[in-house]
Amino acid sequence: MISRFKWYAIRFPCTVAEAFQKLESYRYDPTQATGFVVDTSDSSFQFFWTAPIFATIIDSDGVSNRNEIFSVSSQQAHILGTDRLVMRMQDPPRSSRELLNSLEKLLGFGFTCEKITLTDALIRKSIESFHSVTLNSIKISGTIPSMSAIARVELASKTGIEIDKIDNFQLEGMIVDSASYTAKYKGLSGSVGFTRSGMCKISGDLGPLIQSNIEKNLLSLASADSKH
Repeated sequence: MISRFKWYAIRFPCTVAEAFQKLESYRYDPTQATGFVVDTSDSSFQFFWTAPIFATIIDSDGVSNRNEIFSVSSQQAHILGTDRLVMRMQDPPRSSRELLNSLEKLLGFGFTCEKITLTDALIRKSIESFHSVTLNSIKISGTIPSMSAIARVELASKTGIEIDKIDNFQLEGMIVDSASYTAKYKGLSGSVGFTRSGMCKISGDLGPLIQSNIEKNLLSLASADSKH
């Protein structure tokens, strides 16, 4: 099973406990368009919102009627950290606008939320402790000054790509736009793929450990940034 994750660097204008109290006061009810269900023991909450869907119904006479119905969607989020906070969203929707707008409305001035851009260095650091790490695919971009050109390269291999040989493309300012890895440890395996847009896909027996390592590194970076 593949799980998708996005992480956000957030800041509350109050303590986490006080923020959860504010969310709890806006507890979801089926009669409301939006609302929250808070689980303080897990430092998490679930956000519910409704969205209209338009359906066309054709009767036995062939007359069509356009009706509006509402569907209910939900998003689970976990708050990680203490001093510097990171919000994890698992299997996020295409747009988190409804959730972020509701958080801003409830928490007020001082609430900030910024999507975290994932880097190849962070992902590799999170899986370097495993016995075997294989690069399966990678997309890179950079410039070729001698040609005054921008290059985009996409590589994929069933047997693995040697990371050191990527430097042979001699791209200046090279950026890893996306990559996927397979890790193995004591007979167990797991896969992780990411894009710079912040989406991360994790699967396999090692999935929970890979996720934990990534989040530890994200919190370490957030802590280090707070000291500068």
